Amino acid sequence: MNRRDFSPPPGPPALAAEFLVSAADRRQFPAPERPEVALMGRSNAGKSSLLNRFLGRRALARVGSSPGRTRQINFFRVVFRREDRPFLLADLPGGRPLRMALLLMDIRRDPSPDEFGLLDWLAGLGLPAWLVATKADKLGWGEAAARLRRIAGLLGAAAQARPPLAFSSVTGQGRAELVAGLIDSGLLDWAPPPETTP
Repeated sequence: MNRRDFSPPPGPPALAAEFLVSAADRRQFPAPERPEVALMGRSNAGKSSLLNRFLGRRALARVGSSPGRTRQINFFRVVFRREDRPFLLADLPGGRPLRMALLLMDIRRDPSPDEFGLLDWLAGLGLPAWLVATKADKLGWGEAAARLRRIAGLLGAAAQARPPLAFSSVTGQGRAELVAGLIDSGLLDWAPPPETTP
């Protein structure tokens, strides 16, 4: 086993991170009262591993030996700092409060036509997307940097606002940038719904 497997996570874990519901039907979705960030990507892109490392939890999301077993949408409530309000993290697009999509893909391959189509679709909805290139620990630093430049070049305009981010669930590379990028984007700011008077 590589010594990098034991590296401490960069930065503290999320202040609060809890599993809410596994929804097989839209009627089971949480109420649309908080901003949502969706995790998207192929079944072998490492979504569960990223989610656990991103939130600083060992086993909040189940990491299966056989990718593609998840059939439901899993929702998590997350808070990173005391001054922040919670947001929801969903492993597939949520409902009306969806603010950003994180598209995960293995850094060792080029974006597929399906992923280009998904980015176009999200752009058509006016929904910001950020490509997170997972499994960066599988490559040396120089090779990973070259792969990131290639992916950014292939994405063209889609990568200008948010350049692709190299991420490793093993070493924690990219976690601090992902947390800061979400918090600093302003996309998770929200106002609570107005109170109704009886």
